[in-house]
Amino acid sequence: MHQLLSRLTEKMSQSPDLLYFAILIFAIIIGFILLAKGGDLLSDHSAVLAESMGVPTVVVGLTIVSIATSAPELFTSLAAIRSNATGLILGNVIGSNIANIGLIMGLVLFVKPIDTRRAIPHGQIFFLFLLTIGFTAILLVPPAGSLYWKTGTVLLTCILGYLYFVTLQALKDREIVEESSLREDPGDSNSPLSSSFMILVATAALWAGSDSLVFGAENLAKRAGVPEELIGFTLLAIGTSLPELAASVSLARKDQFSMLLGNVVGSNLFNIGLVAGIAGILSPIGSQTPYPWIDYLSLALLTGLFCLWLRGRKLGRKEGVILLASYLVASLCTWHWNA
Repeated sequence: MHQLLSRLTEKMSQSPDLLYFAILIFAIIIGFILLAKGGDLLSDHSAVLAESMGVPTVVVGLTIVSIATSAPELFTSLAAIRSNATGLILGNVIGSNIANIGLIMGLVLFVKPIDTRRAIPHGQIFFLFLLTIGFTAILLVPPAGSLYWKTGTVLLTCILGYLYFVTLQALKDREIVEESSLREDPGDSNSPLSSSFMILVATAALWAGSDSLVFGAENLAKRAGVPEELIGFTLLAIGTSLPELAASVSLARKDQFSMLLGNVVGSNLFNIGLVAGIAGILSPIGSQTPYPWIDYLSLALLTGLFCLWLRGRKLGRKEGVILLASYLVASLCTWHWNA
């Protein structure tokens, strides 16, 4: 897929600018669609397959489904490594986490208030804060803005350890409410064989979608003359966060606040631990922007504010406006200083 797109871009770069730009935008849109659909299929059918094999529902929810929801970011990062466009990875991870809090939570709170009391265990909130601060510190240690196999291994180990202890605790808790009925039933695909086939289809969709998205984003960045990290921070981050936005709006309408907040917290944890961790192990990743600390500071401050608010208060429109304004300021600052 990547080789085919590379050959196409050589021919298309000789086309009129308007046509070339339209093709790049089309590739990005197709990539978003395939990533969203592939992520949904992978989440649903991985859960069905695991449950058919006797894996407890709570383990499915805390591990398989959580990892599957980070599949778009992970496959996009792998495609960026294959294309040697590693600047997209940092921008995508940092931008996605900022978008999850500032944009998604901001929009949700602007529409509907949320009571955070007893919604998320304090241990998970504290771990998100620690992992984000640790990730920021790693990026600020010379050489600034870089991940490599050692730091990637640390991040991946942290998220795997977190999964182990959270799952162990959940299995010991006899009062956990089973929420498998809240997941959509993927039709009649209830047999292990059909679920296995759909997982292969989902993986193919994720692979093709990530290649298409990175192809469009990388060449769009080159054509516009801006660093890849800025494209990842804005365009890719928003696009790969669209599934979280749709899920959050749906959960808010159903007053499922614990699941809504858990979706955002879990997504941010896996973006750092799983996506950035695996990407750092596979390839050195460095920032291409002159002032990368702007993005790191925005991530740390917004995450810190979000974690503080999660410790037992009712969030409403005022907090939503603050989050949306923070996201807008972070985006404007990085475009002004790093473009």
